[in-house]
Amino acid sequence: MNEERLEIAIKDALSENSQLQESQKQLFQEAEVWKEQVSELNKQKITFEDSKVHTEQVLNDKENHIKTLTGCLLKMKDRAAVLGEDITDDDNLELEVNSEPENGAYLDDPPKGALKKLIHAAKLNVSLKTLEGERNHIITQLSEADKTKEELTKHVKNLQTQQVSLQSENMYFESENQKLQRKLKIMTELYQENEMKLHRKLTLEENNQIQEEEKLSKVEKKISHTTEGLETYRKLAKDCEEELERTINFYQRQVISYERKGHDNWLAARTAERNLNDLRKENANNRQKLIETGFKFALLEKDPSAPDVSNTAFDREHSPYGPSPLGRPSSETRAFLSPQTLLEAIPAGNTTILYWPLSFFSVFFFFFFSCLTPMAPLDPMALPGPSNPAPVAPPRNNLAHRRTALTH
Repeated sequence: MNEERLEIAIKDALSENSQLQESQKQLFQEAEVWKEQVSELNKQKITFEDSKVHTEQVLNDKENHIKTLTGCLLKMKDRAAVLGEDITDDDNLELEVNSEPENGAYLDDPPKGALKKLIHAAKLNVSLKTLEGERNHIITQLSEADKTKEELTKHVKNLQTQQVSLQSENMYFESENQKLQRKLKIMTELYQENEMKLHRKLTLEENNQIQEEEKLSKVEKKISHTTEGLETYRKLAKDCEEELERTINFYQRQVISYERKGHDNWLAARTAERNLNDLRKENANNRQKLIETGFKFALLEKDPSAPDVSNTAFDREHSPYGPSPLGRPSSETRAFLSPQTLLEAIPAGNTTILYWPLSFFSVFFFFFFSCLTPMAPLDPMALPGPSNPAPVAPPRNNLAHRRTALTH
């Protein structure tokens, strides 16, 4: 807005300056015209003054001549009065002026000379009248010349006043022109400074715009790369989702099959556990029976005439060797007898009884435990069969291959 105002003010100042210059030129032309007129009037004044001087000289000469003529006429009248001659009809006589010798000749002959003098006086009177007419005419011309001179002086004074006013106006306009030129110079300097500032600002903005365009191009390239990567990642995510759905469905089916297998294996384990418990009970009973038979064999080897153990079980409980282990409750109601209890049940100093039963026990326990090892509890998930088929490999995962392709 300030720049527009400055431009408008500069245009107005330039238009005013041009108008003032045109008016100054017109005033200079008018002043030159008036100067020419004044010079012409001065020339006319000089000519009129010269003519006035010439006419004044002529008038002075005429007046002197008239004075001399009047003096001569007076003398002639005096002489005519002396001679008694009346002079009449002076208007019808002609005046003839001759040289001095003629006047001298007139004076030699007094009567003729008087007449001639009268004639000469009449002529002089006529010439005086003509001279007076000329004088009056010259006076009127001089008065007119004076009037014209006064008018010209007034006009010259007016022209001088106009010239002074025009000079003052010219000075004022010159000062205004100088002020406007200074103002124009200042405005042009300001305009140039503003133009330089605007040019610098424009260059900076252009450089910033170029940098911004470069940044935008880089950002657009990055955006294009990111959009391409995003599209690939979307495709990869879509493939991953599809593959995840496939794997989820596969593993769900596999979990369902494993649940079914687990249920079947759980049922098989329940049955196997029941069978194992039955076998343990049977094994405990057999072990108890074996121990009882071993004691029986030991007693029989010691005392072949001993009564039946089953009949004397009550008496052996009160014997000094302690109660018979055969009379104890079965393995279903008591704990399994360890070898230490068996050794404690044998009387002290009677170790020969253990040799044969120990060898027999060792063979029996080896065979028994070798038979029991397949009956150990097993992981039902690890047993292949019709209800537990071999595990199937999951579908091939191509994510690693795709990730490597993406990185490349």
